[in-house]
Amino acid sequence: MSLDLRALADRVTDYLGRMDIDTETTDEGIFFFKHGSTVVMMSIFEQDNHRWVRFVATMLADVTPSMELLARLLRLNTDVLLGAFLLFEDGTLAFSHTLLGDHLDFEEFEYALTYVAQVGDDYDEDLQVLAGGRRAEDILLGG
Repeated sequence: MSLDLRALADRVTDYLGRMDIDTETTDEGIFFFKHGSTVVMMSIFEQDNHRWVRFVATMLADVTPSMELLARLLRLNTDVLLGAFLLFEDGTLAFSHTLLGDHLDFEEFEYALTYVAQVGDDYDEDLQVLAGGRRAEDILLGG
């Protein structure tokens, strides 16, 4: 990990402490915590000589894609203030936003993280009706 990336990781750790959020960290350096019925992950990475922080609220796994679901996600993506709903090839449905981390300030970090976590938690049950699958919370609890 580069010095700049390590400094960003330290800043993120400090910001999480200021927000009183306890996280777990994977061996790959991904921070994660449970928020409502979603799991929120934060990854820090470098690309194109910049540092980035990506927030992902994993909402559902094993969803069944349909045109109705895709149309709903496209409509929701026009309603959200930042970020986007994502449907991955493995059937995972998530909400994500990425911030430039080079000069990341606390207010921007706090707002983005809180927003991503809340959107994921607000929409997972509604989208489960359309898509099926299991909520992140149910997976964590072995359901």
